[in-house]
Amino acid sequence: MIDPTVDAASAILRKHGIRFAIVGGQAVALSAATATRDVDVMVTTDDYQNAVARLGTDEALTLGVEGGAVTRFGIVALHGAPLDLIDAGFFAGNKTGGEFFEFLLREQSTPIDGVLFASPEVVWYTRLMTKRWRSYAEKIVTNVIDGLPAGLLAKVEEIARRFGTEATLKERVDYVRQELDRPDLDAVIHTD
Repeated sequence: MIDPTVDAASAILRKHGIRFAIVGGQAVALSAATATRDVDVMVTTDDYQNAVARLGTDEALTLGVEGGAVTRFGIVALHGAPLDLIDAGFFAGNKTGGEFFEFLLREQSTPIDGVLFASPEVVWYTRLMTKRWRSYAEKIVTNVIDGLPAGLLAKVEEIARRFGTEATLKERVDYVRQELDRPDLDAVIHTD
């Protein structure tokens, strides 16, 4: 069953003909516990500005913060639950945003009730590519404690190699691995 916030967001996006995939905590929630309330939606770079403009006219949404690679809307019917529209180009490295988006849709998403959800490794990759990567690193550690295998970090590195972002991610993935190696986590970490 899809979370009501995801259901509301996908209905609005479909109404506007926007191709998207759910990324972030709602995607991770398919495999591990998470307390996320917002819906992170990735769109192709080619449609990002147009999608922002279309959603900006929808009475079911309020515009929160606009700028850069992320625009935040609030879903009115759900007391302003955040809907973040994310430009795939920010994560594309030496490829185009369209190439990253198609990779996400074709190779790294699972359809559930007609909605595409990103794989955990893509969510981790995108989290580690942001300026706030350290706070997201802690979320990755929590995801592992909650059941995702730490071995998914190797898949994050594969994605980085594919998009030429391995230099950016090396320190960040190493940091997560160091955190996962803490002695106090030995009893709860899944290493497969």
